[in-house]
Amino acid sequence: MSLRKLWQKLTGAKPPVWVLTRPGQGEFEQVAPYYDHLMRTVPYRQWVDYVEKLLRRHQASPRKVLDLCCGTGQVGVEMVRRGYEVIGVDLSEPMVKGCSQQNPPLPAVVMDAQRLGLASGCLDLVVSLYDSLNYIIQPAGLEDCFQGVNYALGPGGLFIFDLNTEHALRSGLFTQNNLDTTDPLQYSWKSYWNPETRLCRIDMRFRWDEGEQPVQFTETHYERAYEETQIQQMLTTAGFEQINIYNAYTLNRPTRWSDRIYYVAQKPQ
Repeated sequence: MSLRKLWQKLTGAKPPVWVLTRPGQGEFEQVAPYYDHLMRTVPYRQWVDYVEKLLRRHQASPRKVLDLCCGTGQVGVEMVRRGYEVIGVDLSEPMVKGCSQQNPPLPAVVMDAQRLGLASGCLDLVVSLYDSLNYIIQPAGLEDCFQGVNYALGPGGLFIFDLNTEHALRSGLFTQNNLDTTDPLQYSWKSYWNPETRLCRIDMRFRWDEGEQPVQFTETHYERAYEETQIQQMLTTAGFEQINIYNAYTLNRPTRWSDRIYYVAQKPQ
């Protein structure tokens, strides 16, 4: 089955090659060609292992899956390798183009998570990993995202996603660099936490030293810290039930020291 036919089968629509619903803000635009190199040590397989552990815990056997905010598609591709039918959406066109370069390629389009254009009941599972939804910094936008996901899930479908906690964002999680290494991609990041807005700004500087001329660029990212109770209320309002919360990569409840929390929300049968 072609990628385009798979997309049509899962969504009920025939999109153009790229579906852009609103302009991006420059996040993950310049870094996109280097993103897989930057993230090459990220344990994507273990992440999908954990997703499958959560699926077993919730007695779910999904087939049709959306990788929401898919980036270059590493999570989605790992799920394809395990037999799932997966599509991806992301707001960054350069990142989405990277999905076609994976092995196997991941069918993906550019789409705003706050304005999902998917057919009703076309999915069994939606996953969104690596604090992607922290990038939706307006609560109303996250509410719209949850409603769009609920609409696209069939009865009993699951929504599994993670979020960085306030503890992680205010403790300087993103203040880091690798300037003491010989890596061809050098980076220096500085984060700034604002307790009034609950926003974390990350100023990122990069230098790529392979090729004829070094490439230098900067990006500024923003993440919002959401309270557990706030997320639970949003999910309930969007129509989910049986909302469970886990300390990342465990089956335990989060603590005040948790850096990352996983949410598993089910659409009613």
